[in-house]
Amino acid sequence: MNLVSRVTDFLTWKPLPTGTTAPLLSLTADEGTWVRTPDFKDHVHVLLIFFRSIHDDATDAWLKEFQQRREQFEELECAIFGVSTYRTDKLRDYRNSLGLDFYMLYDPFGIDARAFHASHRSRPFMRNQTVLISKDGTIAASERGFSNPQELLETVARIEGKPVPGAPETAETVAAASGFSAVRNPGQRPDEVRHVESEDAVKLLEEKDSPYKLIDVRTLSEYEADHAPMAVHIPVDELPNRYQELGQTTHLIAVCQAGGRSAAAAEFLTSIGCSEVYNVVGGMSSWSGPRVTGGQAQ
Repeated sequence: MNLVSRVTDFLTWKPLPTGTTAPLLSLTADEGTWVRTPDFKDHVHVLLIFFRSIHDDATDAWLKEFQQRREQFEELECAIFGVSTYRTDKLRDYRNSLGLDFYMLYDPFGIDARAFHASHRSRPFMRNQTVLISKDGTIAASERGFSNPQELLETVARIEGKPVPGAPETAETVAAASGFSAVRNPGQRPDEVRHVESEDAVKLLEEKDSPYKLIDVRTLSEYEADHAPMAVHIPVDELPNRYQELGQTTHLIAVCQAGGRSAAAAEFLTSIGCSEVYNVVGGMSSWSGPRVTGGQAQ
């Protein structure tokens, strides 16, 4: 593995493997209770839903999907908790606004989430991710992005050796009820992020009638100092609330300064159902295409 690949792997931080012992999570719930995952060992499965934003329609719809299946999870002795970096009062208001019956846990700066590989290594923000901890205290499932609640429910049922309680809703029914189908069809696994060298990214963008769109996810100052003229600028921390501005869900190429932030952006895009998403290895530091530097085309 070359240096760029090692750096990319470090920044993207793979989910915890199944079968490993779950890290400790000890946080305050939105109604004031202190929640510790070891207290559930040998008694209840725990499903942790790490989410980044409370100002995103896709996140709202995703959490509502879990609410629709909450009673089924409880019949299989599985408790659900949302986890985010927002204060308890904001989480409480958010939960009430969505009509959720499971508690939200306040994780300042995503510190506990880091142990679950559910926050960024270099910046204190949460990733959208689910982690299922079985009764024996091990990781039963860990998936990045907007995971499918039905699949997680089936995983718990398999552990319990029981059928899924009630008549499961179809993907079409859930999508219609939640409005989430506009972002991702439930049951569809995220596409893989594709890593591409600068030269190949330029070729894709310069094809005749190219369907590809380049997204620069750096800060405004970085973008204004030096960028590709065909790039759409959306900083990585604004992407969850602005991805609709891209106008397409396929043939997307993300670029940053060195390849780390764009890898995270590409992962987010695939998690909401986008396909054929590329990350430019080495970023603008190795960009071989045209540039606009200080207002002058190069």
